[in-house]
Amino acid sequence: MASPSPLDRCWIVQHSNGSSQMMPAVRAAVERHWLDMKRVAASVLGDEAQAAEIMEKAIERAVAYLTDHPPKDQEDVSATLLRFCRQEVRRRRRESKRLAFIDFSGAHEASVPYLAHSAVDAALDVQRILADAPPRVREAMMLRYGNTESWAEVAARTGTSREAIRMKCKRFLERIQQELGIRGTPQ
Repeated sequence: MASPSPLDRCWIVQHSNGSSQMMPAVRAAVERHWLDMKRVAASVLGDEAQAAEIMEKAIERAVAYLTDHPPKDQEDVSATLLRFCRQEVRRRRRESKRLAFIDFSGAHEASVPYLAHSAVDAALDVQRILADAPPRVREAMMLRYGNTESWAEVAARTGTSREAIRMKCKRFLERIQQELGIRGTPQ
């Protein structure tokens, strides 16, 4: 879909007080800067479609300013419109730097196996997940997966056999996976 004509952007001017005299000058300024504004929006903001919104905002502000400060000539109108266009581009650029959009909706779960969390979030998640575990299983899992100790060391610390504690941890991990909807086998 083609962008509207720069002249279509001047509708704001028609509804402002005292705008009838400056209408031709504003239209000429819009025509002069329209293509440049589309290029700037594409290169600086990454979206040429924003040029229309930027131009509308600039026209609105320029007309309000020029109503209070009558222009001397066409160059004054053009410079005023360009100034407000640049201000709007800078504002949008600053705004987009503050925002970080992460869209994982198109990503397949297998392609995003792990999302980084802070250490605090991870600690809270572990406490919540292991809250239902029996004390020996909780201790064994923390020793095995937290301290990366061998199953023999874990068995010695918990006072059970190596295979028994490993099987208890495996069953509990399978239950967690089932609750979270994760497929796979624990190690």
